[in-house]
Order: sequence, then structure tokens, then C-alpha cells
Amino acid sequence: MKKLYSFIATVMVASSIFAQTVFNATFDDVTGTGGNDGGWSGSVAGSGFTDGSASYTTGGAWTFAKVYRGSGCLKAGTSSLKGTVTTPSIALTGNATLTFRAGAWNGANEVTTLNISATGATLSQANVTLVKGAFTNYTVNITGATGTVVLTFEGSVAANNRFFIDDIKVTTGSLAVADINNTKARNFVKNTFVKSDEITFGADVKDVKVYNMFGQVVKSASVKENGSVNVAELAKGNYIVTGTVNNEPVSQKILKD
Repeated sequence: MKKLYSFIATVMVASSIFAQTVFNATFDDVTGTGGNDGGWSGSVAGSGFTDGSASYTTGGAWTFAKVYRGSGCLKAGTSSLKGTVTTPSIALTGNATLTFRAGAWNGANEVTTLNISATGATLSQANVTLVKGAFTNYTVNITGATGTVVLTFEGSVAANNRFFIDDIKVTTGSLAVADINNTKARNFVKNTFVKSDEITFGADVKDVKVYNMFGQVVKSASVKENGSVNVAELAKGNYIVTGTVNNEPVSQKILKD
């Protein structure tokens, strides 16, 4: 079924775990077939929206051209006509991150290029390459937003450029952290599986903060190499530990047992 998420163990640069969401389209109210139910060809997504800006208004007025109802997602385009999905106006100033899931129709001659454009801002890339018959997560940087941004997703050609799209999200205020795989960060947290109520650190770490999955700070400290922080009072579950090692921000997911 749709949206079975898990946090990845390696937290990469500019993680958006604690970002502020300014726009989030899940399409959970779209009832149809295809995409999230595993259907990527044939007769799926047969029920269409009316072209224009009046047929889908969740979160604002969307503008559609040749868009159809998938299983909690949208399918755009036909074998001969280009599909276009344009978001409502998004209030945004400055920089942000766009994330979405998309996949191509599973046809032998299907084109897999999805074009992305924005009015009121600049995108870090103008298109992505889709995978046939599967959703892939995509991330695009938004810069120079001037107050109102509108995003458009459309096929690159008219014929056989059908795509499914879901979970269009725009976030700001990302927590910038260093790649945990780099040399300085590698020994940041020595025991990512915490069984003894103590998080042990492999380096001198300043400004240690432990976040729960709601982005709330539940513990803070500074520790020396091989030092530890007691987290006995915390419930079992996943947490994110951040800190500064050799003047570089680092972050690591942990699981407290």
C-alpha cells in the first residue's frame, strides 16, 4: 500500500527531516487506479479530470491538462497528448526544497523525461528521468523565490510521455548537516543501536542535541571522545543526534531499544 516510510540510516547533506513544510500535496483524496496500487499500464487511471483550473481544488486551484485519477496519485498524459500538472500558488520567499515522487507509464515506447518549471523562482534542474513502472523520489532546489511560486510538471513530448506523480512537497529551513560518511563524522556516534541507555561518541562533540521524530530537542550536551550521554528517560524508538565535530556539523540516526 501507499506511503510506508522509514528514516534512512545515513543522514546526508541538507537533510530536510526538521524542515518547515510550506506546501504538501499527498493526493490522498484522489480515488482511482494505477501508481500506488502497482498498476502502470493497461486500463488503469481511466477516470479523468476536466482540463483547466476548476476540477481539483485541494490546497488551492490546480491547473490540469490531460490528468487522470490514479490510486492516491495523479496520472498525466495519453498516448498522443501531453499531460500537465500545475500547482496552486505557493507563498514562498528565498530558497526552499522541492521533493516529489514520480514514475513513467510502463510502455515499450514511453518517453521517460519529465519537465519541471517554476514561475516566481529558479529551479536547480529543468527535468528528471523517470523509471518505468515504479515511483522514484526526486529532490530539486528552489532559489530566489519572490513571494509567490507556481510549479509545473509536464511531459517533454506529446506522444507516449505519460507519468504518475505523488507527494509534491516544498520545505524551507532545512537542517544542514554533513554527510555522516565523511572521515570526521564516521565515528560521531559509536553505538547507533542504543541498548544500555547510553549514547557513546567517538570524538569530541560540541552542542550535542537529540531530536525525536517530531523535530523536538529532547536532550542536549557536550561530550569528549569516548564519552557518553545518558538517555534513560527517553522512550524506545528512533532519534536523530546532531553535533559539531572539528567545526563541522554532523548528524546520525539512532535506535533506542
